[in-house]
Amino acid sequence: MRSESNKKKQYYQVSFLPWADIREEFQIGPINFWHFSDADKKINDKDILNHLKEYFKSYVDYQGNPVETIVICSYENKNFKPLTNNEYNNLKSVVNALIFSVIAPAVKNAVCANNRSMGPPSAEIYELIYQNFNLGNKIIAVQAGSTKHIWELGQVKFSQPWASGGFLRSPDKELIRGFSNLYNKNIPQETRERIFRSLEWFRFAHVENDLVSSLSKLVMMATAFEILLQVPNIPNKKKFIAEKLEKQVISSKLIRQSRRDSKGNTYNKLGWWAWDFYDLRNKIVHGDHIPLKLLKYKMPTKQWISHYIVSDLIFLECVKRELFGLGCIGDSARECARKFDEAFPNDHEPQSTLHMAEWFLGFNDVYRSLGWVRKRRK
Repeated sequence: MRSESNKKKQYYQVSFLPWADIREEFQIGPINFWHFSDADKKINDKDILNHLKEYFKSYVDYQGNPVETIVICSYENKNFKPLTNNEYNNLKSVVNALIFSVIAPAVKNAVCANNRSMGPPSAEIYELIYQNFNLGNKIIAVQAGSTKHIWELGQVKFSQPWASGGFLRSPDKELIRGFSNLYNKNIPQETRERIFRSLEWFRFAHVENDLVSSLSKLVMMATAFEILLQVPNIPNKKKFIAEKLEKQVISSKLIRQSRRDSKGNTYNKLGWWAWDFYDLRNKIVHGDHIPLKLLKYKMPTKQWISHYIVSDLIFLECVKRELFGLGCIGDSARECARKFDEAFPNDHEPQSTLHMAEWFLGFNDVYRSLGWVRKRRK
């Protein structure tokens, strides 16, 4: 009896994504994501199971029906014990990585197919919620910013967000594996934190709430680039970003333009996009008037593509290159490069791994879609 009494006094905690509806179980670092439809097999404690089933009835669709989209975020072996602040911050970072793994590849697919209707979901769909509870107690506390509201189960409903975006919601498995490998002991903590901090700004930039303007989203994406690329605090950041992106992309197929900056420097189409993108960012943060046409990326055949969309594509490539460089993805490409070097030690430049990265990362279709490479001859 005493143990049962202590059980009812104990605080439990569940962390979950109410609208994500990802059916396949997967893991990123210490976090395991699984669909609540598997709860009967996952939760051994019947009291916790029954409480959660009752609680999740409060999450409803537009018609007021309980949703079947809930994904549980299990932190290692916590077994519904409350997370520490560090653990919860870690969980938020992992969810940001999940959001990126869904949204960025979906944008790439839409651009390469020249089909704007293939848009990604919004970041709101991956809203992270945690709820403390006592067994046998139907009181729930709802935290909204600095305000806490007290309700009883059944008295309040939480409706799925209207700003849901597209329906291509499956995360890219290679990215999921790469982000999980960031927790390898060989990866410095500051490197992992830098990547995840940049992904937080990516999430901010992909909220579809009308209160967030297109200009603000573009500035947020520029901030994500600054963090990921480790841009120093220098006067001419757009030149630094343009040059760094050109160095990262070794593809000789990118068209080099005759256009020059004030110092006589020239860049390929990727470099000049980065220059113009950051120049647009500067105009926004300094309060200049921004006509809507400036947000468009000038492409006669794809007039729906904006600088914001291009930034998603290039940021995706930068993240994948970072993960590749850290050994978190691309084992097959590195193995192919190693075998090539062994077979032909004197017949090529020692850059086979970089060339294999070009093949593995698969961004030539993006460059073709953006008109950054010359058309193939028939």
